[in-house]
Amino acid sequence: MAITGVVILYHPDVILLKENIKTYIQPLDKLLVYDNSEQFDLQLETAICSISDKIVFKHFGKNEGIAKRLNQAIELTLQSASEYLLMMDQDSSFKDGDFEKYLDLINNNKEEKVGQFGVNCQPEFTPIHSIPEHAVSLITSGSVLQLKFIKEIGMFDENLFIDFVDTEFSYRVTNNGYHNLLCSSIVLNHSIGTRVEGRSLVTFKKSMRIIHSPIRVYYILRNAFYLLHKYKGLSAIQRKDINRSVKIVKNDFIYNPQIASVYLNAIVAIKDFLFNKMGKK
Repeated sequence: MAITGVVILYHPDVILLKENIKTYIQPLDKLLVYDNSEQFDLQLETAICSISDKIVFKHFGKNEGIAKRLNQAIELTLQSASEYLLMMDQDSSFKDGDFEKYLDLINNNKEEKVGQFGVNCQPEFTPIHSIPEHAVSLITSGSVLQLKFIKEIGMFDENLFIDFVDTEFSYRVTNNGYHNLLCSSIVLNHSIGTRVEGRSLVTFKKSMRIIHSPIRVYYILRNAFYLLHKYKGLSAIQRKDINRSVKIVKNDFIYNPQIASVYLNAIVAIKDFLFNKMGKK
């Protein structure tokens, strides 16, 4: 199968990034490395391009979000012979041999109208099955777009900038008559937020909680409000999916060490939603 990959960077850990890329570079025809960092880093470009001659590195000089870079990757890949586009985060990787197994699942798929394939990033919550299954939504990292359907599905929504970009696209996949196919047996190494220890207000027991940077709280809340109240055609299952995703930020209002900034960003998120201010904060 002809497949291109794209990984989007923002001030990455170079050593970790190199190791992550090595877990999926081999089967790819080409890997687009798009750097959203504000400052150009020659050492970063040199280090990444030393991995393989398949890599095309591009620095843009400003952070214009995830959606815009994915759309640029789609447009470029459509001009090539590649039928598929793998999308990766800088902090994501595959376990040894899993990417090849994933491609086998995609290549042997008999189901028609699959808009995108995805992987399991939270095995503690998502049961592992040997047979791929339909999913309400997929995360961007590790997902593979089937490009022949992109014209009917449409591109990623650049108004969202970051957070719920993958969710909104997944909903559009199904709302246009296509499928999100989850390959839950492929478990991605992927970090979701930062973990801190917090005490329950109910049981008073300590446990690890996922928190986010205050700016991520802004995007999560603003974009969730947008999808719930201004987005057209959401099903009951999709609304439930959004609400489940939003609930995780409750930890930020209790346990985040930058709690004042969290509340300030939440207030701005509500204001910007009400005044329809989208894109970059």
